[in-house]
Amino acid sequence: MSPIRLIILGILLYIAYLLIKGGGKNMEDDDKSLDDDGSVDASDVLVEDPVCKKLVPKQQAVTAKNGNETVYFCSKECCNSYVSKKGAEQ
Repeated sequence: MSPIRLIILGILLYIAYLLIKGGGKNMEDDDKSLDDDGSVDASDVLVEDPVCKKLVPKQQAVTAKNGNETVYFCSKECCNSYVSKKGAEQ
C-alpha cells in the first residue's frame, strides 16, 4: 500500500471512530439547560408580550409590575403603552 492510501485509510478510520463515539459529545451536555429539579432554565423560556403578542426570551424582556405579577415586553415602547393603559409600575 502506498503512503497516501495509508493516510486516507487512517483519516477514514478516525472519522468512523468519531461517528461511533458521538463526536466527543457527552449525553449529559444535553441536560445543561435543565435545573436540578428537571425544570427548564429561565433563560430558555419565551414569554408573550401582552401588547404586540411577540414571544421574547425572558432574560431579554423589558419588565413592569402589575400588582404582584411581573409582565414582560419586547420593547420599551410596548411597556410604555401597557403602563399608560393599565397603570402598572415600571
